[in-house]
Amino acid sequence: MKIACSTFMAPGNTIREKLANLERLGYEGVEVRLLLQEATPEVVAEYEEALAASSLGIGAVIAPGPAYALSFDSEESKEIKLEGAKRALEIGAQLGAASFITPEYSPQSPLPLWYPAKRLSPREEELFYSFMAEVAEHAEKLATTALLEPINRYETHFYYSIADVMAVCDRVGSPRIRMVIDFFHMNIEEADIPRSIESAAGYVQHVQLGDNNRELPGKGQTDFRAGFAALRKIGYDGYMALECRLPADPEQELAACARYLRRCLEESLAL
Repeated sequence: MKIACSTFMAPGNTIREKLANLERLGYEGVEVRLLLQEATPEVVAEYEEALAASSLGIGAVIAPGPAYALSFDSEESKEIKLEGAKRALEIGAQLGAASFITPEYSPQSPLPLWYPAKRLSPREEELFYSFMAEVAEHAEKLATTALLEPINRYETHFYYSIADVMAVCDRVGSPRIRMVIDFFHMNIEEADIPRSIESAAGYVQHVQLGDNNRELPGKGQTDFRAGFAALRKIGYDGYMALECRLPADPEQELAACARYLRRCLEESLAL
């Protein structure tokens, strides 16, 4: 497994500076975060050139866009979301990485505090699986992979748990649809993080790291050693990228976090 960091957390004014700084601070890879509305062909080409000149590998691409917050309640909204998803896949294919596909990312109202988390209506489910069929077709055409992330119930109502996303992958039935798991979201939704990870062998293609309080790993209570041991058990050997709050002093804090994660990886061997 290789330690990576999101570009939005990396110090530097240009993508080349960010990559150079991450390498110097002890990272082996990067997760590219690029706002969809800013991802012009020229900007994507700049990222492509910078990655080619760097020793860092790329774990995944996340290209958030305004459609994330759009209600998934009509053919029109589905087509808007699909346009963004296809563009994200194209960026990932150009940069040589899988791309996040997020049908909804928006604060939930009312908050699901005491009652069971909201689930898709029949109409939403119909539109969602129609959307996913076209996402899979586009990913297959580009020979890339679409990543679905279980997101906690306060930030989406589409799917929350590892089991939820496994069910989506199975129903879509395409090898080009896989999963990214995030320790922050797992801390909320999974009763037993290592056991849930072990259940997802063959589905997990990318990992995001954030502590239970969405701070850097080591700043909260998450047992990363046990999680890393579970990832080893399922044969995961890809990138694990920081995707959490940006520290006040990124130079110092990111270097310390890389050292902490390496200790966790070493200690996970004994579990």
